[in-house]
Amino acid sequence: MVELTGNIPFLWRLSPETGDGLCAVSMVVPYESEDDRKDLTIETSVVSFASDSSRAETEEMLEWNQDDISLFLKLVAHEQDDNRVIANDTVRIDLTDPAIIDIIHVVAAAGFGMAYGSSAVLQHSTGLYPAHNCDIGSFASLNTLVGFKRCVVVDIDGEEVVCVLLEDIDIESVGEFDKLNRHDLLLVKRADLLHPDFAITTGRPVSATVH
Repeated sequence: MVELTGNIPFLWRLSPETGDGLCAVSMVVPYESEDDRKDLTIETSVVSFASDSSRAETEEMLEWNQDDISLFLKLVAHEQDDNRVIANDTVRIDLTDPAIIDIIHVVAAAGFGMAYGSSAVLQHSTGLYPAHNCDIGSFASLNTLVGFKRCVVVDIDGEEVVCVLLEDIDIESVGEFDKLNRHDLLLVKRADLLHPDFAITTGRPVSATVH
């Protein structure tokens, strides 16, 4: 269990992978220098394109920015079912908890992943289902060619929304993809966002009331 007070002391480590400009993204929790324990590293499935050739060859450490921290706290609050997490000065989290590790993957994807277009992935849903208003950190469903899939909203710019997928999407070589994986980024429209319960039910969720 880790207790975080004030600014979250998390770092990102970008490690060169194959010399082709891709870097593996890991989260690092540094311990105080007088502590004999080593820094805790949590590897993610996210890869990032280096911004220049020199960064593609050397390891780089970056502090979490405010967007990283805000998204992390919102997702932890949802996981712990306690919105006070966002406002508290002290947050207690278990970095061995698979749910917390998955949140770290989502935050890494939001900060370093490359968003794919969704035109070859989604079915037309506009007007067919109740609108689902989302903010950053909200969960939603997407009506894909292979059924409803869960995602989490990580960026909003007008009508354009970037989501992190929470499930694989095997679209059987439709368009430019063979498969989109869990924690990939997808660029969609606000109107594409549906209530998250669509992904776990066979019909319209009771809570998704039509207005």
